[in-house]
Amino acid sequence: MTTKVLAPHYLRLEREIACDEQTAWRALTDVYELRAWWGQPVCEHKQDVGGGYELRYVGRDRVDTFEYATWDANWRIGGSWQFNWLTGSVQEMVVIVCSERGVRVSIEQTGFESFGQDAARIFGYHKTESNGRLERLQHWCERRLPANMAQMPLI
Repeated sequence: MTTKVLAPHYLRLEREIACDEQTAWRALTDVYELRAWWGQPVCEHKQDVGGGYELRYVGRDRVDTFEYATWDANWRIGGSWQFNWLTGSVQEMVVIVCSERGVRVSIEQTGFESFGQDAARIFGYHKTESNGRLERLQHWCERRLPANMAQMPLI
């Protein structure tokens, strides 16, 4: 895994995953797959530009919303995170490229300065969360459980 950090303004994480592009793309874009590997309930999913999804945290009034601004045939998904518990947004781009071992999935995030004095705290949260997300994605894509066998509850 590769990490590039220019705290608290820029974060890029990469991970090599032993799968094909279609498997990684499906895991990142299909609501059933998202629910199965993400580790948080994924709701209100709409694919393509202008769409997005919500993460609703069980037992909390916290909702994180991701809205797609980029969704293209070059295996790229981009957009911004909005939070009902914070003021500010994080811009994110997820890119899948072929590699010797399968694919390399990278997550690039910017916009942490929009959180003002909380920028460093939010940066740290996203660094930890995005690293965990890539690890879960890798585990999911390389083991390929059927999505209906590992569903997160829908709330």
